[in-house]
Amino acid sequence: MLQRDFPASESSAHRITRAISIAVLMVLVCLVSPSQATDYRSSWFVVESGTSEDLLTVEEYGGQIWIFGTGGVMLNSADNGETWSNIESPTQSDIHHSDSGFGSILVAGESGIALLKSGEDSDWQNISLTGVSRINGVALTGSQSAIAVGDDGGIYRYQGGAWESVSLALDLDMKGVSFYDESSGVIVGSEGIILFSDDGGETWDYREAPEGVGESSIVGVEFYSPVRIYAITEDGRILMSASNVVTGTDVGYVWTLVEFERHYPPGSNQYQQNPSNLGVELSSIEVVTTTKLMMTGESGYLSISTNGGTIVSQQINPLGNDSVFNHIHMLTGFVGIAVGDNGAILWTEDAGVDDQVGFEVINFNDFDNFVDYSKDMLFAGFIATIKIVVFGIIMGFLIGVSLAMCKTSPTSMKYMVERFDPKIVRLIGIIIAGWGLYQFYVAVPKISELGLDGIENIFIPVGEPGAFGRVLLGIGLTFVGVLFMTNDGKFSKLELKGFKLNPWGVRPLNTIATVYTDFFRNTPLIVQFMFIHFGLQLGRLIQEPAQAFLEESTGGVAQFIKDEFLNDRAYISAICALGFNSGAYQCETIRGAIQAIPSAQMEAGRSIGLTYMQTMRRIILPQAIRICIPPMGNEMVNLVLNSSLAMVIGYAELTRQGKLITAVTFQMAYTWGMVLVSYFVITWTLALLLRRLEESTRIPGLGMTGGD
Repeated sequence: MLQRDFPASESSAHRITRAISIAVLMVLVCLVSPSQATDYRSSWFVVESGTSEDLLTVEEYGGQIWIFGTGGVMLNSADNGETWSNIESPTQSDIHHSDSGFGSILVAGESGIALLKSGEDSDWQNISLTGVSRINGVALTGSQSAIAVGDDGGIYRYQGGAWESVSLALDLDMKGVSFYDESSGVIVGSEGIILFSDDGGETWDYREAPEGVGESSIVGVEFYSPVRIYAITEDGRILMSASNVVTGTDVGYVWTLVEFERHYPPGSNQYQQNPSNLGVELSSIEVVTTTKLMMTGESGYLSISTNGGTIVSQQINPLGNDSVFNHIHMLTGFVGIAVGDNGAILWTEDAGVDDQVGFEVINFNDFDNFVDYSKDMLFAGFIATIKIVVFGIIMGFLIGVSLAMCKTSPTSMKYMVERFDPKIVRLIGIIIAGWGLYQFYVAVPKISELGLDGIENIFIPVGEPGAFGRVLLGIGLTFVGVLFMTNDGKFSKLELKGFKLNPWGVRPLNTIATVYTDFFRNTPLIVQFMFIHFGLQLGRLIQEPAQAFLEESTGGVAQFIKDEFLNDRAYISAICALGFNSGAYQCETIRGAIQAIPSAQMEAGRSIGLTYMQTMRRIILPQAIRICIPPMGNEMVNLVLNSSLAMVIGYAELTRQGKLITAVTFQMAYTWGMVLVSYFVITWTLALLLRRLEESTRIPGLGMTGGD
């Protein structure tokens, strides 16, 4: 046996070094979190097509898969798309559109070429359109009937072996058409046009596109079921129409934009919160189920959503971003075909969902792994909460101060007119009363048309908000007008059944402020959130003109405002809802503080020549604000906690992020515990700041003191 001798000292040093190295390595292995995924692999597989022509549309017919493209190319597969054969085509024109059903298949090209195959063993029948500028979509309404759409309002109906034009006096380009059966169909096009038919395309009715589509073109549509339709716009928005059994609304009447929560890029854990669109020009949509959607777009874009479009996951394209895909068709919920330029065909048996290679399932029961997964989302929610809280507090304070000054204002009807000649006041009163009666004249017929009886009339503000506003205005104007008309210069009180009334003592500013505070203090904040965002759509009403005003501005403050304030309607609505609600409560707090100031101070200010507003601004308010800091601090803390209700309008604050995390991890205790801690950090920090502010602004001699 060979033996190698080392000096004793050197051997000991090596042993110690080796032991330390092993210990450090073990510690690092224990501390390092397990890798969540080493790689992602696409479940789309490239299939040889045997052609270099651009493949534009794919259809399932007669138990086989058909693909059509430029040069009239026709490919056929009898094994669900795994192998393809080239079929002799009766045309050399490009084929862009296809539809199958009723035992037939119809294909068409932009130039007007149209071919119909009515039976698996029958030949292609040439039913081309002549004299059309462009065909953008086709749909079968029967085995020998169809609808085609094109540019400049072109709608064409094939019936009885001939095409006829359906005139609607529209010059907008029609981009897509889809029929569910022989009767019900939908057409979409440029500038958000949506048309609906329930008689096989003989007549078409206009449907209003949802707010937010604007003048964007709707380029694709699929009438999936009798109760649901999906469509896509050129700038990457998803539209949906569904029947509503509660309201009795049929499908196709009401359209909504799908609100995105997240859009995942391929192979990444990063996400974007509440994007206004997918950020890609879409080319086709395939509705697999009511919740599973698949889409194609520019730059090799392939994506899937399994919850109706709220969360969209972009898929890995094995051909890269330089490829172009024009159409996608799913044979089942998982097996599907995507076709593109240069003969590109992709096939999947897992709906294109990316495979996670080397993936280790995250153990969310391990708190360390859970924190690693959720910390970014919670931090984003933390920042989002602070953003609406800060601006909600500022907005609420400004509203509260303004309302408090209105409520404490001594300005009365008598004060407004006592300096004028009574004859002039009476003349003005006639004009005002006439204006008030005119408001009733306009509003009452509109309210009568609602057909409400008895207690139902409390809902007039919802059914006819304009008419209701005119009624309120008419009441106020008529009261003022009649009061002015009775002016005799003495401003005497009225006596009614032993009670003395003083209409000249009515304070108009106080009345307006009281109506505001009563409304917001006597309705739930969660309902105010939903009414402001979904009912009034205040976020949109502010966002669109503001963006138009700043459209030409780049860089600096303007760019900051566009990026941070105007990119999310839910953010704008959340600030408004919190500010309006908090302003009503802060108004009462500030009003109480103003009334706590001795009236002699107002008199002193007026005696030295200050106006009422100058006295309020220089003497009363500085003291009142210092007095009301403690109760206002309590209101601000409540505002932080109430900000969690912004989740109901889709704003990604802390509570909404908590819901998204629990949907993936199912860790209720961990998630909501961390959300609780996050809220505590915000409110506790705010309370400390307010306590410090209270101490530094305390009025000497005011408040209870004592002790050594």
